[in-house]
Amino acid sequence: MIKKLRVKIIFVTLALLCFLFYAMLAVLYFQTARTIRNESVEALRSYSRQNPSVLFGNKFNRFFGNSDQYAYYDIFIIEYREIGNMLTPYGFGEITEDQKQYIFAIMDDVLSRSEDTGVLSDYGLRYMKTYSPGMVKAVFLDKSYEDSTLKSMLITLICVAAAGTVCFFIITLLVTGIAVRPVERSWKQQQQLIADISHELKTPVAVISANTDIVISHPEDTVNDRMKWLEYIKDETSRMNDLITGILYLAKTDETKAKIEKTEFDLSNAVTSAALPFESVCFEKGLELELNVEPDIRFVGNRDMMMRLVSILIDNACKYSEKGGAVKAALYKAPEKTILAVNNKGALITPEQAKHIFERFYRIDESRTKAGGSFGLGLSIARSITEVHGGKIDVVSEAESGNTFICAFKRA
Repeated sequence: MIKKLRVKIIFVTLALLCFLFYAMLAVLYFQTARTIRNESVEALRSYSRQNPSVLFGNKFNRFFGNSDQYAYYDIFIIEYREIGNMLTPYGFGEITEDQKQYIFAIMDDVLSRSEDTGVLSDYGLRYMKTYSPGMVKAVFLDKSYEDSTLKSMLITLICVAAAGTVCFFIITLLVTGIAVRPVERSWKQQQQLIADISHELKTPVAVISANTDIVISHPEDTVNDRMKWLEYIKDETSRMNDLITGILYLAKTDETKAKIEKTEFDLSNAVTSAALPFESVCFEKGLELELNVEPDIRFVGNRDMMMRLVSILIDNACKYSEKGGAVKAALYKAPEKTILAVNNKGALITPEQAKHIFERFYRIDESRTKAGGSFGLGLSIARSITEVHGGKIDVVSEAESGNTFICAFKRA
C-alpha cells in the first residue's frame, strides 16, 4: 500500500512540475518567436520606406539603407510598374533567365495574395507590399536567420526540458521519500498495534472460553460450586476492559490533541489529590509514599488528564519498586518550566529500554508485567498526555537514586 502511495505521489508531483516547467519553456519559445517575427516585420517596414539603389543582384542582394540595424537579415526589393494592363519588373540590370523566372514566380505569388504582409513558405521568404501610383514595391526577407534561431532555441529548450525532467524526478524521489516516511511509520505502527492487540486479547479470550466450557460441562452444579471458574472469567473480562479502555483513551487523545478543553487550575492541589489514594497501595506493598509538592503552582491545561498522568506514574512506580523502598513524587518550578517527577528504586532501566519504554505495548519484563496485569499502555498514555500539554517526558536511571520519570512543561 505504501509503495503504491509513493508511486502515485511521485507520478502526480512529477506530472505537475513537468507541466508547469514545460509551460514556462513553451511561453519563452513563443514569446521569442513573436519577438523575432515582429523584428522581421519591422525590418521589412523600414526598408519599404527607402529607395533602393540596387534592386536585385544574385539570388539575394543585401540592401542597406542609412543604417546597419538589420545587417543580419538578407533583404532584397523588387519594384513593379504597370505597362498597359500588365505588371513588369522595373529597374533591373542584367539578370539571368533563372533569376527572371524566380522574380516572376515570387511576384505572382505575392500579387495573388490579398494580405500586404505575409510569408511565402515555398520560398522561405517573408514579404511586405507597398503601393504608389502605377507601381508596386515588394520587400522580401530571407527567413533563414529567423528559422535557424528558433530551431536552435527549440533544440536548447528540449535539452533543458529533458535535463529538468531528470532533476525533477530525482528531487521528487527524495522529497517523496521524506514525505511518505511518517505515513509509512504510522502504517507500521498501526499494523503493529493491531498485532499487539490481537496478541493481548488472545490470552483472556482463551481463558474465558476454557472456563466457560468447564462451567457448561457441569450444568447440575450451582453457581457457588463453579465460583472459582466464574471469578477467572470475571478477572479476564476486567483485563480486557482495561486494555480496550486504554486503547480508546490513546486514540481519543491522539485525535483531539488540539481540541482538549484547557483551563487554569491549581496543579499543586491536583497532584496531591491524585497521589494521596496511593498511600494505601504503598502500605499494602510495604512502600512509603513521599510527596514534595510546591504549593500554589498555577497551570493551564486539562485537570483530569493531568491527574491521570500523576496516577499512571505513581502506579508504575509502585509496581516496580523494591520492597521497603519509597515512591517519591515531586512538583516544583524550574526556570521557565514546571517539573513533575516520580522516583522509585527498582531494577534500573537500560538506555536501550529507555528508547522504547514509552511505546505502546512495550514491556521490559514480559513475565512480571503480565503477572501484574500490565499491557504496556500506561507510559504511552503518560507520554500522550504530556505532549498534549506541550511538555516532554523522559526517564533517568541512576544506581544511587533509581528510576525517575520527569515531565517538563513550559510555563506560560
